[in-house]
Amino acid sequence: MKKVLILILICTNAYSQISSKRINRWVAKNEILKNSVVSIAVKELDKNKKINGININTFMTPASNLKILTVLGSIYVGDTIPIIKYNFSNDTLKISPTGFPLLAHPKYQNKELEKFVNSLNHIEYHLSNTDLIKYGPAWAWDDLSYYFQAERSPMPIFGNVVKIIKKENGDLISTPNNFKINLDYNQKEKINRAIDENVFSVNPSLIKLEDTIYHPFISSNKVIVDLLHNSLKTSVSLSNNKLDIYQVLNSVNVDEIYSIILKKSDNLISESLAANISFRVNDTISVKKGIDIIKNSFKNNISKQMNLFDGSGLSRYNLITTEALIISLEKIYQMVGIERIKKIFPNNFIIDNYEDFVWGKTGTLKNNYNYSGYIVNDKGRQYVFSIMINHFTEDLDNIKNAIADFLIFLKSS
Repeated sequence: MKKVLILILICTNAYSQISSKRINRWVAKNEILKNSVVSIAVKELDKNKKINGININTFMTPASNLKILTVLGSIYVGDTIPIIKYNFSNDTLKISPTGFPLLAHPKYQNKELEKFVNSLNHIEYHLSNTDLIKYGPAWAWDDLSYYFQAERSPMPIFGNVVKIIKKENGDLISTPNNFKINLDYNQKEKINRAIDENVFSVNPSLIKLEDTIYHPFISSNKVIVDLLHNSLKTSVSLSNNKLDIYQVLNSVNVDEIYSIILKKSDNLISESLAANISFRVNDTISVKKGIDIIKNSFKNNISKQMNLFDGSGLSRYNLITTEALIISLEKIYQMVGIERIKKIFPNNFIIDNYEDFVWGKTGTLKNNYNYSGYIVNDKGRQYVFSIMINHFTEDLDNIKNAIADFLIFLKSS
C-alpha cells in the first residue's frame, strides 16, 4: 500500500511540473499559433533543473525583450549609473558626458544634475571618448520622425526631441525653444523637420487643443551646449579638450531608469544605458562596446545564442533564443532578488482580476510579439519564462490573448 501511495505521489508531482511535453501539447492545441514560429522556455528558480520548453535554441526576433539584457548588463557591471564626469576650477564646473539620458527629459522628472550644478556661475562642457552612431543598424528609415527613434548622442537632453503642445488659446508652445519653427497650414503632417538642420514646420490646424507632439532633433556638441544653457539657466561654453582629472557623479535613482526601460520601453534611454555600460568599463560612450560587454557576461555557449545590434530591440537584425533570455532573467534574479524585480518590471501583462503573479517585459515588432519574465504559480513556486511568437499574421490582440492563456496555464501548473 505504501509503495502504491509513493508511486501516486511521484506521478502527481511529475505531472504538476511544467514539462516540455505539456508545453508542446498546449501549443499544438492553440489554433491561433498554427502559422507562427513559437519558442517557449520555462525554468524553476532556485532549482538545479533543466530548461523545459519547445524550440528553446531557435533564433527569434526579440524586439524590446532585448531591453532585459541591457538592464542585466548595467546591473552586472556595478549597478551604478554615472551622470557626468566633473571637476571644479575656481567658479567653473567642468563636465563631460557619460551617455546619461534623463537631463531635462520631457516625460521623466530627474533633477539630479540640475541640483548638482545649482548656483554655479559657469559650466564648461568637455568632449568625451565617443564611439557612437546616431542610428542603429536596420532601424527603419521611415521611423526617424517619431519619439521612439530619437537619435543617440553622448549627452541626450530634452530626450533629444522637441515637444510641442497647443494651449487652450491656440498658441503653440515648444520645448526646448532653441529651434526655428515655421507655420505651414498647407502641409499634410502635424510637424516636419528639415533633413539636415533643426528647422521645423508645423501645421497648427492639425493639432488639437492640449495635444502633445514629439519630434526628434539633430544633436551635436553645439546643440548640447545651447540646450545645457537652456536647461540649467547658467552660462555654458564648449571645450575641445578631454577631461583627464575628474570625479564621477552617480545617479541615486537607478531603479527609476530600469523601470523606464522595462515598464515604458523607452528606446533612447535603453540605448543610452547600453552606451553608459561601455563608459563604465572602457571610459568610452559606445552602444557597440556596451553590447559586447553584455555578451561577454555569459558563458561562450550562451553568448553564441544571441546576435545583438542595438540596446533597445529596434533593429530587426537582433536575434536571440529563449534559452538565452531565461539565463538572462535568472542572472538578474540572482543579483537583485524577486522583490526588486517586482519594482522594476511591469506586472500581470494584460490579465485582469488576478492578484499580481507575473512580472515581465513585452517585445513588439510587426508580426512579432514576445513576453519574458517571472511568474509565481499557485503552489508558490517561482519560475522564469520566455514566450516568443514570430512571423504571425493573426490579429495582435489574439496573440496577446494566447500569451495570457499560457500565463494562466503556468500559474495553475
